[in-house]
Amino acid sequence: MTDRKAGTPERRSFAKGSVIFREGDAGTEAYMLQQGTVRIFKTVAGKRVTIGRVWPFQVFGELSMIDDAPRMAGALADDDVTCLVLGKDAIRVMMEPAPPGLNSLILSLLSTIREMGKDLADARATLQEHGIET
Repeated sequence: MTDRKAGTPERRSFAKGSVIFREGDAGTEAYMLQQGTVRIFKTVAGKRVTIGRVWPFQVFGELSMIDDAPRMAGALADDDVTCLVLGKDAIRVMMEPAPPGLNSLILSLLSTIREMGKDLADARATLQEHGIET
């Protein structure tokens, strides 16, 4: 959300262990991490499998806002975290002036990223089952 009068993004905090969003949720906001770390995870056979980490000044949760698909993964606060919240409208405004064809290219890349995230989670889950990765 954004304070439209001031034009500044909302700042939101999440306590360590909080789920920021869940896999399969509709994406209405993205986050720019200011403080702490966030774990990106998928659920495979009922277990959380980490597929990435987010560090300060990185953005997460943006995929579903761009391609309107459900969240491909969940986000969990590894520490107490503080984020700036980016609304869907803000992301759309950034993409509108893109040259013709660029949005199609971005959507194609997002499709590949989603598939790779699924494959990575499945591979890590298999490694965990065999005691190779924790």
